[in-house]
Amino acid sequence: MSQLIISDLKVGYKKNEVIHGLNIEVNSGERVALLGANGAGKSTVLKTISGLLTPNEGSIRFNGDDIGGSSPADIVDRGIVHVPEGRRVFPALNVEDNLKVANYRKGPESLAEGLESAYAAFPILEERKKQPAGLLSGGQQQMLSLARAIIAKPKFLLIDEMSLGLAPLLVKEFYQTLDSLFSSEISLLLVEQNAGMALAHCSRFYVIRNGDLVLQGDSEEYRDDPTRLQPAYLGQ
Repeated sequence: MSQLIISDLKVGYKKNEVIHGLNIEVNSGERVALLGANGAGKSTVLKTISGLLTPNEGSIRFNGDDIGGSSPADIVDRGIVHVPEGRRVFPALNVEDNLKVANYRKGPESLAEGLESAYAAFPILEERKKQPAGLLSGGQQQMLSLARAIIAKPKFLLIDEMSLGLAPLLVKEFYQTLDSLFSSEISLLLVEQNAGMALAHCSRFYVIRNGDLVLQGDSEEYRDDPTRLQPAYLGQ
């Protein structure tokens, strides 16, 4: 079971509240999109789940335990893995050392298995495993971010703006890879500005605007015309 329930969540930076009483739920094995315009608060939600930010109020329950305010290390130990916006690779480390970082709380056998799976998914990373990650292209750095998630063996995956700055064809390939890499048992909360792509790969969605939940529903109802979500994005 990998269920996440966020209740009445309020989060801010210093005195500036960004998330105002948010309620969302991701059930075990479910794929859910968190949508909204740039600056809506989507990344703040993921950072709070992963322990990078502490809630001001409300709760984040994972498999029945309140994890709000837990350390990032504790969150990872519970099986929640965050693929951040902007890839966030370690540019001075080579590719393989970047992958080893994702295994830091596991043993050598787990690393060997993880590297094998990561290189099978992204052969270009094995070819360039001794190359500094900062010299990779944007697409290759995104591969590296996803490969780190493979090695971390998540139960619950948080992905933030996977398509940001990538060509449309590469975005499509990444989403196809995402479907094949992670089994249906792994829950997913996906932050995206590309609503059409997110709706195609998630069963449900939430739209937030200026830190408030403004719309939720089944993806199937909007897949044929994602532009119908624009009024929710823009407050029209």
